[in-house]
Amino acid sequence: MRSTSRLWTAYLVTNLVAVAIVVGVSWAFVYVLAWIPLMHEHGISQLFQAIEHPRLLSSVWWRDFLSPTFDVLIILVAIVGTWWSLGHFAAEARNQRKWRLYYKSEEGRRDVWVLRFTLWQRIQHLWMMITLIIVAFTGFAMYFANDPYWKYLMPSRDLYVKIHVVTGWAMGVLIILHFTYYLTRMLLDKLAGKSLMEEYPMLQFYTIRFYKNLLKRLAWTIKRGVERPLVDKYDCEQLFEYWGVYWGIAVLGIPGAIMSVVGPGALNGALWVMHTKEAVLAVTFLLMVHIAYTHFLPTVFPMDPTYINGRMPLKRVKEEHPLWYERLVRKGIVGAGGAGGG
Repeated sequence: MRSTSRLWTAYLVTNLVAVAIVVGVSWAFVYVLAWIPLMHEHGISQLFQAIEHPRLLSSVWWRDFLSPTFDVLIILVAIVGTWWSLGHFAAEARNQRKWRLYYKSEEGRRDVWVLRFTLWQRIQHLWMMITLIIVAFTGFAMYFANDPYWKYLMPSRDLYVKIHVVTGWAMGVLIILHFTYYLTRMLLDKLAGKSLMEEYPMLQFYTIRFYKNLLKRLAWTIKRGVERPLVDKYDCEQLFEYWGVYWGIAVLGIPGAIMSVVGPGALNGALWVMHTKEAVLAVTFLLMVHIAYTHFLPTVFPMDPTYINGRMPLKRVKEEHPLWYERLVRKGIVGAGGAGGG
């Protein structure tokens, strides 16, 4: 009994250290690339001047306005992201390794494993992950090109530029394929009279209920007695991340594609600001929330394997995604008692 308690404590401490490192690295990133420019490089005064003297047809005005505005947004995302990650860690600490142990148990192996991500979705995730890592590394290597430490990581700037541009275009191809596929499916389902909100739970992001659940979820992480909001196939973080990724790629990718043709000085640097600052915002969110929450949550630490095998045991579906479970039962995909349907 004592050895089990010690093992549980060791896992919990290791988990906490991992979360602390990711959140700490994220804040260091935010400090260098958002806080310092905002507070020590006249960012605040630049923002106020832009607001006081709007010149909407001037690319210089947009450059001066967008840079500090993005810095403020990055800092706000970091604050909320820290709350989200640490709050969920604290709320789920008592359930350390809950699903990891269940997966290995006899009960878990005998459970009905529901398909959560198709093979095509997992391929897209891998595609996105690989291209994002490459563009982030090469992009920030070029950003810090004058730093003596980064020079060791970037022996050839021209090579990094080529890799960055080619990988960025590969990411763009993925986005086009993704939205072409789902828009076509949604159009066909709409013509067939199906409910798009039910068939495509990611659309729930555009409902009032999503924002109510988001506030309830934030309150649940810090206040006892607050009821945990019911979740469909995707929770608030997953919905926000799904749409945030594609908004971000639009804000980051379109300027990036233009600059790959005409250079970073396009529109007096306004496109470069959009591209760079959105990259900082995206990396901050992915580190602080996607890694610290999705994979370092105590119940699944050190990794949620769902993105690899694409399946989730029905017990976890019922506990974490009750509205999705009800829909699966209603469609006959699983039985009300837990048995797999046709």
